Amino acid sequence: MNSPRFIMTNLQATPSRPLVYALLAMILGCFHSQPLHAQSDAAFESWLAELREEALALGVKAETVELAFSEITPPVQRIVNNDRSQPETVQTYDDYLSRRVSEWKIINGRERMSSYEPLLGEVSRAYGVQPRFILAIWGMETNFGTFPIRESAFNVLATLSYDRRRADFFRSQFLAAVEMLDSGFPAYEDMKSSWAGAMGQPQFIPTSYRRYAVDFDQDGRRDIWNSEADVFASIANYFKQNGWSDDHTWGRPVQLPSTEERLLLDLGGENVAAPGRCSRYRSLPVWKDLQTWQALGVRAADGSNLPTRSIPAALVFGDDGDGQAYVVYSNFCVLMSYNPALKYALSVGLLSDYYWGAAQ
Repeated sequence: MNSPRFIMTNLQATPSRPLVYALLAMILGCFHSQPLHAQSDAAFESWLAELREEALALGVKAETVELAFSEITPPVQRIVNNDRSQPETVQTYDDYLSRRVSEWKIINGRERMSSYEPLLGEVSRAYGVQPRFILAIWGMETNFGTFPIRESAFNVLATLSYDRRRADFFRSQFLAAVEMLDSGFPAYEDMKSSWAGAMGQPQFIPTSYRRYAVDFDQDGRRDIWNSEADVFASIANYFKQNGWSDDHTWGRPVQLPSTEERLLLDLGGENVAAPGRCSRYRSLPVWKDLQTWQALGVRAADGSNLPTRSIPAALVFGDDGDGQAYVVYSNFCVLMSYNPALKYALSVGLLSDYYWGAAQ
């Protein structure tokens, strides 16, 4: 095939230069159309080389780095799309809650509450977290360990690191995953993740694994993939380290007075400081004493009075006009630390209520 240089030389000898230039521009455009993709690939490869050097600079063994990078592909658009259209942001409360607080999860969760009662009780006593909340997280994250997780964690985290939306966060997760692999456990084959890079039955991102995973069965491995003892204890340890208190629950569904929903937030009674880690969540802007909400006409879902205890509480509303609302306490913010979406935390709380007393 003729090269661009050969074509140009021959065309320059032709008499119709305007036509020649037009044809030349068209031909050269064809030659330059493909390198756009090649340039994109080159940019990714250059970025990947820098990431590789950063991993090596952490002191990770060269063979570990080679293994971690062995299946990384150019960015996967499907993963980026998932990151930009998470169900917590695109689904209504009714749709989201009905799909997650499902009959299947209720029935199967109750069965597991009974079958794992001794282990859950042991973990609960060790960490001060009620068993039903451990079980609800397990059910929400991986359908009690039954949901198939097949993505390569390294490929997922590389894609999300290269994407600009949360590049620094996912880059730190990628490097933490490489260090996990370098430690000797888990094996490379076990490091599968969701589209967001979370691993194991409780779906820990790599830095959460390093910080919260527990070897409860004392076999020398923090195995959140195959050991229910480690799974339960790791979830409970996460709760404990993030401020969980086992002397109260997450909150409860409530009835609202006839006052317009949003006006309730501005009515009488002094606001109180957001408890613990709750101040970081802008979706929970107003906290009042529980007894203030009672005085403003908020009642339990069955119409009865709210508990007489005096603790900080916030209101969470469902979809506009659906009449659904919840009063939530400081433990709700611990649920949000697992996933900072109101819908997610509500799902865990509501699911846990179905497991209340299931083992008795």
